[in-house]
Amino acid sequence: MPHIFRKQTAILGLFLGLALMTVAQDATPVSTVDNSIRPFSGGSQFRKFSVGVNVGVLSPSVVIGGSNDFSNPQFGLGYGANLRYQFNHWFAVQADFLRGSLKGNQDEPYGTGQPVTERTVTSFKTDLKYAGSLSGQLTLGNINWLREKNRIVPYLSAGLGIAGYSPKIVRRGSTTEVDYADETIKELFVPVGVGAKINLSSLINLDLGYRMQFVDGDNFDGSAYWAANPDVAVSTTKKDKFSYGFVGLEFALGNQSKPQLLFDNPAARMNSSIQTQIDTIKQDILGIKTDTDGDGVADMFDKEPNTPAGSPVDSHGVTRDTDNDGVPDWKDKQMITPSECQPVDADGVGKCPEPACCTTLDSLMRSGTFGNNCPTDYPSLSLKGTSLSADVKAMLSSVASKLKDSPNCTITITAYPGASKAQQSLADRKLTAVKNYLVETLGVSEDRITTDKMIGGGDANVIDIK
Repeated sequence: MPHIFRKQTAILGLFLGLALMTVAQDATPVSTVDNSIRPFSGGSQFRKFSVGVNVGVLSPSVVIGGSNDFSNPQFGLGYGANLRYQFNHWFAVQADFLRGSLKGNQDEPYGTGQPVTERTVTSFKTDLKYAGSLSGQLTLGNINWLREKNRIVPYLSAGLGIAGYSPKIVRRGSTTEVDYADETIKELFVPVGVGAKINLSSLINLDLGYRMQFVDGDNFDGSAYWAANPDVAVSTTKKDKFSYGFVGLEFALGNQSKPQLLFDNPAARMNSSIQTQIDTIKQDILGIKTDTDGDGVADMFDKEPNTPAGSPVDSHGVTRDTDNDGVPDWKDKQMITPSECQPVDADGVGKCPEPACCTTLDSLMRSGTFGNNCPTDYPSLSLKGTSLSADVKAMLSSVASKLKDSPNCTITITAYPGASKAQQSLADRKLTAVKNYLVETLGVSEDRITTDKMIGGGDANVIDIK
């Protein structure tokens, strides 16, 4: 029966050829390494469950040979389903269900060329009603140092199952098909297989495989070996066997954003992680070497990367401002402006208050001591903000009236801000509001009004008129 094994070998070769063709189509590796997966962090980051369906050919013989009750085993249709759980990169458990039909006859001669004449059963047909099994799968090639992405994972499997089947036979000298037994026969069997899982997408895998089922009984084909061979003692039994070559589709279950553990390559993830770190270090080194504005501080640490050429900077690359007046040293025309002379103008030049002697002399002149008989009983204004209340406006009307009665006299409006820039800015706005009201609303000539600030010299909410 060498032709039997040639057929079996051809089928197995066909499946392996399909697998190689699928791999060959993946000529360009695609980088799909997920660097968010950390090593030694368990399997919760992967999808492990899958379900599948398959279809193929059944035969009452196996590719490794052995004894057969029929000289001409024939092929029948089989179909099944499976549920698989991947425990780790190299081991999985798979439950399989299989149905189909098998048949054979004595039409072929022995290997010696002699016709089959002594067999009591000339043909059989077995209805395989069910074959359920649980197998362990040894998956190979997941850890791949040559390719980043595993597209094909070969596997070996072995397990244990139970089958229910009903053989029909035709006895020699008859053409009538009869039942071998009155009820469905149930026997244990051992499935041993080889195959390959081929990744088609994140959801679907192609499953190519070949399984040999070794039945714990000599009744699968309705013809016991001892009954077919008169010279063999009844106590000697030969167990039946059958094979299933199939192609199937497998669907990965779970969160589609997670990779399948079956096709994960930890070697590629480790390489990708190390390469990412190397690239980061290279960029950091490049950043340390680069100084775009040439101020002596590398871009990596420069908080002001566009400092004008020649500008002195601090250790963070920020332009120096020695007197903290808001104007950088490189354009400050008054390098050190006292705090009492701030705020400053755009060139960094401040406006300092008059010396005490000059203030006293000005006061005497305004009071009439030196020949000017000007009013001295001007009010103090309570002004928290820049908005003028009705009382303030009434007081300013009184001031305007006195100025009109003394056309040679002038006044100074004084505010008393704190040392901060914000307080000084508010004082400036208050003085402007009072002066504008006297000039624009009450008609006082602008050149008769002077504004002044005395830092810390009084209540910040009071404006004095002198």
